Amino acid sequence: MNKIERQPTEGITFRIPSSLLSKLRQESQKKHVSLNTLVNQIFKEHTEWHMYAAQAKLHQVPKNTLSRLIDKLTESELSDVAIDMAKKDFVEVGLLLRGEFTISSFIDIVENWSKISAFPYKYEIKENVHTFIIQHDMGKKYSLLIKEIYSYLLQETFQKKFEFIITDNTIVFKFSDPY
Repeated sequence: MNKIERQPTEGITFRIPSSLLSKLRQESQKKHVSLNTLVNQIFKEHTEWHMYAAQAKLHQVPKNTLSRLIDKLTESELSDVAIDMAKKDFVEVGLLLRGEFTISSFIDIVENWSKISAFPYKYEIKENVHTFIIQHDMGKKYSLLIKEIYSYLLQETFQKKFEFIITDNTIVFKFSDPY
């Protein structure tokens, strides 16, 4: 989440092909982070998302393809699909990715999904109000899909009062939780 926790570290040596190491060094320079930081980010993404993605039956689809499919649905159909996804898929994914499905794991999944999807996002907590702003650039119907999924989960699964603002390319949602 937002708090940086210092964890104990250990030194370890890996043998990495020179060509791969060169690419990692280039990426670290491009991102203005140390090679150590980049490698730790890669390990974290792998252990928190990619390691379990196949088990959770997650599949990558190009953004443009997904947008075109979603745009073919009416708003009513989209709402029905979203609720069905929330009921049947999201809890299972949460359990596989985090071992639990709580408000805390939901927040963690939304934040990691945003990172993995390369969506610019902002997440903050002020006075127990959690605010997410996610810029997806995938159109109004995608905003509606995500709004419907998250609304169902926040209301039905976590019994949270929430507020949503959606635009053609951005989702903003807020809810209170003192966890």
